[in-house]
Amino acid sequence: MLHGTRKSAWRRSALLVIAAVLVMTVMAACGKKDEGTGTTFKGAGEGTVIATYKDGKVTEPEFDRYLGVFNIMQPGYEQVLAIPQFKEQLLQQFVSYKVLAGQATEENVKKAGEETDKQMKDFEKALKENADLKKSLDDKKVTNADVKTYLSLMLVVVEHMNSQVTEDQIKAEYEKNGGNYNPVTVRHVLVTTTDPSTGQEKHKPEEALKLAKEAKAELEAGKSWDEVAKKYSEDGGSKDKGGLYENANAGDWVEGFKKAALEQKVGVIGDPVETEYGYHVIKVEKRDVKAYADLDEKTKESVKSAVAYEHMNTFMKDEMPKQDLKITLPKPSASPDASASPSPEAT
Repeated sequence: MLHGTRKSAWRRSALLVIAAVLVMTVMAACGKKDEGTGTTFKGAGEGTVIATYKDGKVTEPEFDRYLGVFNIMQPGYEQVLAIPQFKEQLLQQFVSYKVLAGQATEENVKKAGEETDKQMKDFEKALKENADLKKSLDDKKVTNADVKTYLSLMLVVVEHMNSQVTEDQIKAEYEKNGGNYNPVTVRHVLVTTTDPSTGQEKHKPEEALKLAKEAKAELEAGKSWDEVAKKYSEDGGSKDKGGLYENANAGDWVEGFKKAALEQKVGVIGDPVETEYGYHVIKVEKRDVKAYADLDEKTKESVKSAVAYEHMNTFMKDEMPKQDLKITLPKPSASPDASASPSPEAT
């Protein structure tokens, strides 16, 4: 509950790729064509042109295939795709991916191709084992080739952005935000204000805070974490383990919880901390900080991904507004209310 729902291996990997590149609203796009990278959807040269930019265009059949796979990866967004603003943002983002894929080197493309092949094997295995997934593809008329193109596009972009990262930048990021990448062991009790599965109110904020304070008092009075977590906690991931999250990365947690995990005094039960989920009573049991020279490759890759993310932010902010993107999506017959709908950045 602290950092989202677990996904199947192939889908989780794809969503992590999406999260790495859906960072800001794209204002425009430019770059070399993406021919030869495996990132061009069928129908790219056919049908109505719905977007033009400095060095290319997007046609309606091509974008429809992209959206079809997006729907498979992000089933919760299917209805809001009818919202013009949301659909336009996705088209802007799609253009940016095409641009960045066109800037990738042959080595970037080769690495992305190898990873795409691995993910496609996982996907095809899931397709054989999951009838609902197969039906979802058939209903949306999405082919395996479409899925492969989608993954290739995302992975080429990620490889390209990763290639911009230097060792000095990785080291600087770690020295600045080392706590995000080192293991932290915490126990916590969560009293929710909202049921994450339904969006319905679970407890009023004042009631949740009162219960959290009661939980803290019982812990300080000597009751075990096992007992108190089972009685009060509404975090399904930890309530049956005495509220324990062991050797986890604080950088993966929501902001308020992360701040407490990194700053709260070790061994002390802190005052209730509010996050988007409700109120947490937290005890930091262990917090390790390694020297940069002692980091393993997996941790270095995590730091590198964070730097690449910032490079993407810079690219979107500084480079894209200089270009000339024009979008001419067909006007819908009716415009749904977008006020309660998520933005693409919420993936």
